[in-house]
Amino acid sequence: MKTLFVFLLVFLPSLAVSETQETWKPIDLRKGNWIATPGFQAKSLNGIEASDPGVRKISEFPIVLNEIFKVPIGEGLKEYTLQTRFSLKEDPQQTKIYKPIFLYLESIGENWEIYLNGHSLSKDVHLDSSGKEMLLRRTIRNFRLPVDSSLLKKGENLLTFHLIGDAPASALSKNVDLGFYIDGDYSITTEQKLSGEISTLVNLCLNTIYIFFGFYHLLIFAKRREDRYNLYFGIFSVCMALYSLSRSSIAFDVIYDTTWITRIEYSSVSLLSPLFLLFMQDYFYGRAKFSKVLFGILIFNLIIAGVTLVEPFRYTMTSLRIWQFSILPTLVYLLYFMGKAVYLRKKDATLMAVSMFTVVFIAVYDVIDSILFQSGIRFTQFAYFLFVVALTTILANRFISLYRQSEDLNIELSQQKLELARQKNAFFRFVPVQFLNVLGKDSAVEVNLGDSVLKEMSVLFTDIRSFTTISEQMTPEENFKFINDYLASMEPIVQRHEGFVDKFMGDGILALFSGESEGMRVSRHGETSADKAILAAIEMKKRVQTINAEAKDSHFRGLKIGIGINTGNLMLGTVGSRSRLDTTVIGDTVNVASRLESLTNLYRAEILVTKNTLSSMTIADELAIREIDSVVVKGKTDPIIIYEVYEADAPHIRKLKDTTLPLISRGIILYKVADFQEALINFEQALKVHPEDIVSILYRKRCQEYIASPPTGNWIGVQHLLEK
Repeated sequence: MKTLFVFLLVFLPSLAVSETQETWKPIDLRKGNWIATPGFQAKSLNGIEASDPGVRKISEFPIVLNEIFKVPIGEGLKEYTLQTRFSLKEDPQQTKIYKPIFLYLESIGENWEIYLNGHSLSKDVHLDSSGKEMLLRRTIRNFRLPVDSSLLKKGENLLTFHLIGDAPASALSKNVDLGFYIDGDYSITTEQKLSGEISTLVNLCLNTIYIFFGFYHLLIFAKRREDRYNLYFGIFSVCMALYSLSRSSIAFDVIYDTTWITRIEYSSVSLLSPLFLLFMQDYFYGRAKFSKVLFGILIFNLIIAGVTLVEPFRYTMTSLRIWQFSILPTLVYLLYFMGKAVYLRKKDATLMAVSMFTVVFIAVYDVIDSILFQSGIRFTQFAYFLFVVALTTILANRFISLYRQSEDLNIELSQQKLELARQKNAFFRFVPVQFLNVLGKDSAVEVNLGDSVLKEMSVLFTDIRSFTTISEQMTPEENFKFINDYLASMEPIVQRHEGFVDKFMGDGILALFSGESEGMRVSRHGETSADKAILAAIEMKKRVQTINAEAKDSHFRGLKIGIGINTGNLMLGTVGSRSRLDTTVIGDTVNVASRLESLTNLYRAEILVTKNTLSSMTIADELAIREIDSVVVKGKTDPIIIYEVYEADAPHIRKLKDTTLPLISRGIILYKVADFQEALINFEQALKVHPEDIVSILYRKRCQEYIASPPTGNWIGVQHLLEK
């Protein structure tokens, strides 16, 4: 215990003394005796006397050398030597200093050299070879320069600045950047300047918010161009971010030539007021015509911004001063504009007016400070943040209001859409949508009486054979159920092959097929209309076979159908009266298809097609098809060649027809050239293989009749049919 007590008595005082020796007290350079003289000489590094000719004493900050020496308007560079002295009570070489020492300057420009006790600390002089023109400028804010403690000495120390910059370019442009142009902190210290770091961090956060809001509103405008106020507000936010960034120390770390920092600062700030006016104009009055005053403000500020970016740098301050003088009447007009919106009780005008008045008040202060006080402190970006908060509240309220309105409207519209959908579905039950597409109509309301179009299509007729006999065995209710069940199984087959049902005619179906798929000029499968119709017919026949195989109801047992297909031009259109319309197809193509369907009973063939259809097919070689006759149907004069598609026949029947196909084909050729004897031989041989083939039976009978009584006139082997 006694040992511990002795230790504390001996070492604690030494620790206290050591701590005292390590303490560095900041030196406020503003309190020093500052002197300045035009030009710069190497001997000045040894000190300038206040009594020397041309030397001026400086008693206050900021130090703007062109104003101190009353430099007249002209061209060329001006050089100055700026000096101050400070004293150290302790010898830095004997004092333990653990923290780095640095020279802190709130601002310095435009080109410069810094010396401490005759030793160079930093040099940023960038002149051309003649030494009469600056190649780039280093006008910096919040400048921290490390100081080697070995250059300091006990007693008086001499700090010298060699400053170079432009002479005043005009009465409005006195080049205030030459010297220490901001009234702030100038010291030699070891402190970290937390206030500066915090300010930089806050500035960066605000700029992030401004840029986010800017691009957010620009994106909204890109999606919804009706609300142009989003465009103006987005550009306004981006310009505010550029202005704020140009005044932060971050910009000086990134951009070496500070000329561009100044140009961006001046041009972006000049665009703020017209963009804000454009925003309010569109927000409150929509796309109303701009007033002459607003148009004039916009053009004037655009000119100022453009000139600032391209003019010789020494004149940029002139452009800024012109803008500063113009901004005051602009702000007066802005207040009038806002007051008018409040007077007219525009929505959100009051809240925006309060926030805008705050922004205007602070903006006026910043302009006056820039002209008179040069403190370097700007509050516009912080005021704008408050405005952003107010605007966010306004837009949120508007969004909530619109959301509530849209909810009510959506409920009403959903009910209307449901009703329209029911009506539309009901309409398309009677008129297929494909019919409208062929007519070139997008909606049923566009269809008028007499609308028609000439189209090449394949027509498919089908009905149930001996339906009258079947229906006599059923009640009316059973009849309708039977027909609806049958049609419900056939219609999807037509749709699968890109066709559509034009009419249901009792137990019959009239279906149409186009070579174009819906919405396309060519079928997506490369199929022609004839291919689609044939494939649909084959699937229909297979479906009937399935129905017969699965039938438990006696009405469906033994069901047979006939299908006739023809390809050619036909007219599709609307008929009827103004009070009632119907769709129809007319033309020889339709009539022949109907006749073929009737002939299926005569030839006991379920699928008959014409030569026009066969010629239009691309898949004919892949299917089982045979020619069966050349006829002139009732009501026509031109003969047509008829073919049977037996692809879907029972396997044993198909095999018999394949076997007899060469004999029947050769017999028909001999028949057409009136060689009835040889033709008869072929048909009799075919009947030995397939005795029940009605085609061979018919041709055998005809050959026997013409052998007994040869035909007269111009024989071409065509059969004239007197019945449909």
